[in-house]
Amino acid sequence: MHSNKPLINQIFSGQAARTLKQIFVAIMALVSAIGCETIEQQSTDGQVRALSGAEKREVQTLIYDAEDAFANNQLGFTNDGSALSLYRQALRLDPENAQAQRGMEKIIEHYIALALKAANRFDTTTARTLLDRGRQIDPTHPSIAPAEQFIQTIDTSHREVVILRGLTDTNVRATINALVQGVQKTCRFRIFAANDARTRTLYQLLRASFLQNNLNRRPRASSNISTPERLERICQYENA
Repeated sequence: MHSNKPLINQIFSGQAARTLKQIFVAIMALVSAIGCETIEQQSTDGQVRALSGAEKREVQTLIYDAEDAFANNQLGFTNDGSALSLYRQALRLDPENAQAQRGMEKIIEHYIALALKAANRFDTTTARTLLDRGRQIDPTHPSIAPAEQFIQTIDTSHREVVILRGLTDTNVRATINALVQGVQKTCRFRIFAANDARTRTLYQLLRASFLQNNLNRRPRASSNISTPERLERICQYENA
């Protein structure tokens, strides 16, 4: 027949039982304390450990080397001495390092800037290749999606270019007027001339042509210092 006494009382009885029970409870408390300490140690181990002095120096050296590589336009994915590779090595040692994190962002921003320049040249194939390099580093970077949208807009646009170099003032006005006729709201212009004063003059002629054609709005136009002198009309396709 089984006793209803607690296990410890079944094992020990009398004064000896009380003494041993006290020892047993003390041991169990100690075991419990050791178990809690182990859990605490495991939790601590999950945190980012402090770097040694040598590791801190190594991280800083990697960052300096990465900055030099960036300045020399050595950004690449395959080169171990590239800025990207060196920043990644630094972050493996010190994942929270702000300098290395900012360095990675600068590389992404550089690729995005190059992609936008290529898109402005209507070279959307190169633009997408460059943008993909930035995306591979961090697909969540906030500038990736707007850049992709801009490239898509260029890809679904039609561009007309008229060279103005060598034309008389009368022919310049006639050429601009022909480019403005029938222009849609989706169209924008790019003015290329040798200096700022000339780009302003061409913009005023463009604006005058808008008024002449009963377009009661300002032309959307950007100016660029470049030759030969020319005017571009870029219109998004109606089905884009």
